[in-house]
Amino acid sequence: MIGEAHPRLGGERFVAGTGRFVDDVRVPGMLHAAVLRSPHAHARLVSIDSKRAHDLPGVHAVLTASDVPANAIIPNRVPAPTGTDRYLQPAIARQVVRYMGEPVALVVAADPYVARDALEHMDVVYEPLPTCASTAAALGPGAARLFPGTDSNNVTTIVMRVGDADAALAGAAFVLRERFAYPRQTAAALETRGLVAVPPDPRGGELHLIGSTKCIHINRTILAPIFGIPLGALRLTEVDVGGGFGVRGELYPEDILVPLAAMKLGRPVKWIESRRENLMAANHAREVTYEIEIGFARDGRILGIRTVIHADIGAYVRTAALVPAEFGAALLPGPYRVPSYACDLWSVVTNKTPAGTLRSPGRPECNFVRERLLDQAAARLGLDPAEIRRRNLIRPEEMPYDCGTKSFGVSTVYDSGDFPALFDELLRRLDYPRARAEQAAMNAAPSGPRRGIGMAVYVEKTGLGPFETTQVEARPDGTLVVDTGASSMGPGLETVLAQILGEALGLPAARFDVRHADTAAVESGVGTYGSRGTVTAGNAAHLAAAKLIAEARQRAAERWGAAESEVTYARGALEARGRRITLAELARERRLAAGASFEVPKVTYAGCAVAVTADVDPETGVVTLRRVVVGADVGRAVNPALVDGQLVGGVAFGIGNTLHESLAYDADGQLLSSTLMDYALPMAADVPAVDGFYQEVRATTNPLGLRGLGECGNPGLGAAIANAVCDALAPADLAITALPLTPARVFLAARSPRPSPRAPG
Repeated sequence: MIGEAHPRLGGERFVAGTGRFVDDVRVPGMLHAAVLRSPHAHARLVSIDSKRAHDLPGVHAVLTASDVPANAIIPNRVPAPTGTDRYLQPAIARQVVRYMGEPVALVVAADPYVARDALEHMDVVYEPLPTCASTAAALGPGAARLFPGTDSNNVTTIVMRVGDADAALAGAAFVLRERFAYPRQTAAALETRGLVAVPPDPRGGELHLIGSTKCIHINRTILAPIFGIPLGALRLTEVDVGGGFGVRGELYPEDILVPLAAMKLGRPVKWIESRRENLMAANHAREVTYEIEIGFARDGRILGIRTVIHADIGAYVRTAALVPAEFGAALLPGPYRVPSYACDLWSVVTNKTPAGTLRSPGRPECNFVRERLLDQAAARLGLDPAEIRRRNLIRPEEMPYDCGTKSFGVSTVYDSGDFPALFDELLRRLDYPRARAEQAAMNAAPSGPRRGIGMAVYVEKTGLGPFETTQVEARPDGTLVVDTGASSMGPGLETVLAQILGEALGLPAARFDVRHADTAAVESGVGTYGSRGTVTAGNAAHLAAAKLIAEARQRAAERWGAAESEVTYARGALEARGRRITLAELARERRLAAGASFEVPKVTYAGCAVAVTADVDPETGVVTLRRVVVGADVGRAVNPALVDGQLVGGVAFGIGNTLHESLAYDADGQLLSSTLMDYALPMAADVPAVDGFYQEVRATTNPLGLRGLGECGNPGLGAAIANAVCDALAPADLAITALPLTPARVFLAARSPRPSPRAPG
């Protein structure tokens, strides 16, 4: 069962258009909410007069700061340095607004159109304040402090030291110094955010939030105290999700405001985000700059790296704002031996939308920086880009390998893997010698597009902790119902769990009904993020199956007066002394269920690699991707078809991040790309043929030997495509140190190449 490309369970619902998303939820007596958002990036909130909005027919309530508890603050979801709590976001603006789009009021009306109309009737007086719309502005002399009682807009500086980077750089044959910038981006998922809050019955009951996703158990523990209710009086239920990508499921102001409105009115309230709101108010991500130096020996070996990273985290430390850049800093060495490493990471608040996680947080950024530098070094040394990587890759006999870095107190230790074999397979599938020959023939022409080849090798964090739960119940009709704390973000968790349980119990996957996460069904859980669903929930399912068999054997033994050791189990039935009984028959007598929790001992790392061929038109700067080969070490491929789908989807995501996507602000903190006309996304024509493959080196961190996959397809594309563009226009040394690679950026770089540096003597 594990290893079978089983058809996706439940997929027919989506093909038939019968999925149930948040906006499909209908509850009797339901009202609709709309959010009034600040048009200013930084301003004092002088006054709010909601009378005209209240008087509009159909309006039921207007919530402002006075209606929201003072403890309604979005906390950190991960350990954070002392003092970070000064930068947390309130659910609604109090006295000051710090970014364009910050919630100022919530209007509830009979229908969404009246609610939106009522926003125009709100009378708000703002007193503009000085704006810090970049880290440079926020750290500059005389910069306005975004928060009182702080002496800097730098929330914290995280320091990482491995070996002696100063000595390593001083003794290097040559040192590359560069400044890289990665743009601000967001998920732009097909489905925007939404929530339906159903208040408890006046006679008693629970507050029910429908549409919460990703981390419903964590969010419940945060929300219940804010609402002043016991944990058991709050239920969160997930429905179908039109894309998660890290952004969905973080805790947002609306997750607090909408339930408060429902409790105040005693009626269900629905809120659905518009696309402009999504681009303006859902978490942003990725915006960092790296000032970096890397030293090499004459043979191309990396000797040391020294870097200063400035991460623009937006106006508040919201939920997981400090996670991405710290993950990136810890994984900057990647799959290579870096004996000396020094990093200072600054997380800076600015007057922009708060930042958070986005598919593979921190890794597209650090991979872009490291892999561009490797190509630059290869050119400087006269080495093939593949060769310089081979000389630096960590070898399998060096596993487990401690990089020496830490993120959130956890050491970066690669448990197992074979990076060189993965890279060799990448080049084999690309048919590297032939690809180089075709490139040479094409580029010999006096005019026309130029062919380039780019590659990247990188490491992904997967299977993040601390634990996950899964429970399975045999039903009298022969089916088995499965509940887990992990959320289904769309990649096929239901199918994967059914296959893992099917193998453990010897039953076909179709017999399992894997339900969406619901706090009413599973008392504790963690959720889905960090490529953890299959690793954590899958291993919990494996343990739960063993417990279910043990319970069934015990009951069968008692029934027959036999010793448990006599009772055998196979394919849903138990036998002893010529007697036989099925799980379904035992379930008819009384409930037959078992649950298990898998405690994550450590993070599981996955080696990944990608190569692209691309054609560049020097006259226009247009980049056309011709082929992408991408591979990842999955430990064990539970479902090869889903592996392929994840890799291809990740490639499309990475192409968008590389060629198109950028959230641009002006100097006043006004978002200039708040529609899909301005925030460009990849289209089908942008995605070439993708050759996805996987490696299976069993992980040592979990019983099933699994590695996560959800974030493996995208984080190398920025580096690989940028390297291909520079390779296409070689021998000119293009200053491609920023994304996205729009035609304008490529065109200008091609016309202003840097002087080619000399090779070391």
